[in-house]
Amino acid sequence: MGFEGSYVRVGAALSRLGVHPNYYTIAGLTLAVTVPAAAYMGFKILALFLMALSALLDALDGLVARASGLQSRRGAFLDSVSDRISDAAYILALHYMGVGVLLSYTLLVASYMVSYTRARGEGLGVTLKGVGLVERQERVVGLLAAGLASLYSVGLAEAIIAVLLVLSIATLVQRFHRVWLELGGGGG
Repeated sequence: MGFEGSYVRVGAALSRLGVHPNYYTIAGLTLAVTVPAAAYMGFKILALFLMALSALLDALDGLVARASGLQSRRGAFLDSVSDRISDAAYILALHYMGVGVLLSYTLLVASYMVSYTRARGEGLGVTLKGVGLVERQERVVGLLAAGLASLYSVGLAEAIIAVLLVLSIATLVQRFHRVWLELGGGGG
């Protein structure tokens, strides 16, 4: 059963609490927007704790939705918008922790383009789940790792961000290529 079975059990246990999955999404988003404020005020460890807790809540919303049978297009839309805001908040926090503005901004654009390419491609009927080197979960783990590294060395944090940026651009190219091939035929 492995990790997937563990996720199902966690989702089932949490769904018995009766908390609607959208509340997990909203709680995660609320925490996410506090992350850059904490980092800006110099509370780096608090910012990282809030980022991790926000990311955890974001992961739980989908588990609870599936386990409770409360998956909906509306919830998926809320989750997607929340994810984009959270991505921006996390990356802004890393900038406040010392990561250069150009590197931060470029990663934000790459992250948004990875997500946009998937959304647009799937809107055109091309399945892109699992396509690419890094999906959002991996990017968030990378951002957390960069945040932790920034406590010791901004250079190390920037190196992690640079690797994450390269992987994100590679994912963008992979997704673009898949959509381009599957849509095939004809001009523009």
